[in-house]
Amino acid sequence: MKIEIQTWKLWMHFAGYFFCFVLAGFIAAIPRFIIGFDNESGIIILITEILRIPIAITLFFYYTIYVSKIPLNRETLICSSFAPLKWGIIGFLLPLIVLGIFYFTGNLTVIETSFQINHKVLVDNILKALGMSLAAGITEEVLFRGYLVNLLHKRYSFWLSAIIPSFLFALVHIGGADSLLNAIQLIVAGMLVSIMFLVIYKKTGSIWNASIVHFLWNFLNFNEIIDYGKSNEPAYKMVELNLGGNDLFNGGAFGVEASIPAIIVYIAVIFIIWNLKRKQLQTNEN
Repeated sequence: MKIEIQTWKLWMHFAGYFFCFVLAGFIAAIPRFIIGFDNESGIIILITEILRIPIAITLFFYYTIYVSKIPLNRETLICSSFAPLKWGIIGFLLPLIVLGIFYFTGNLTVIETSFQINHKVLVDNILKALGMSLAAGITEEVLFRGYLVNLLHKRYSFWLSAIIPSFLFALVHIGGADSLLNAIQLIVAGMLVSIMFLVIYKKTGSIWNASIVHFLWNFLNFNEIIDYGKSNEPAYKMVELNLGGNDLFNGGAFGVEASIPAIIVYIAVIFIIWNLKRKQLQTNEN
């Protein structure tokens, strides 16, 4: 539903929600600043990352009530259509499909395995991956696909409201690129994965379905356990893989999430879910 709101106020609130996101990350990281990043353990990272979730959601919630005063909380946070089993299975399958594409195109080989890795290092890496994946999966969905999209959609079309936060989402991750080509590829992949999560949210009516897919997508890539040939510390990984020498195909410095196989999966999921949504609307109209 479109509402009357001055353009400058809308974009001020857009920036305000993003500031809440950054502030939540800073507040949650205070214990890590005190301990020192060189001394932090996996359990500390897990705890602080999990704390980031309620902090961020609380800031978004009260910013909406007391600052923006635009009805966004309910449509963003409603969980009545949450289907964790269904979307958990889908979230589990997506990274496997990406690796399957690498395998069947002859671009996936095992270089080395090391199951003698230090137990503490392994546990720390798993806890770190769990915490960061969970926090990103929830807070990024609630912000980028939730509050920001719903805010812009109060004034603009759905696709414009989808594209702008998706571009911002991609820019937030741009630091992982190591060249102009890799940055362009990352922006394309970042916008597509953002739209994929968005259509999951809009198809199901619950941001939490997109969150569980996002969480599993991040976690099951096992970047803290598997070296895809891009890590500076392969000795701390259990498996070292070769995804081929073509940086355009394998995602370059950013890795699997920006690869051509991943982009194929993003587009396929968007196409399938969008068509299911369109057919559902046609059925309801009839």
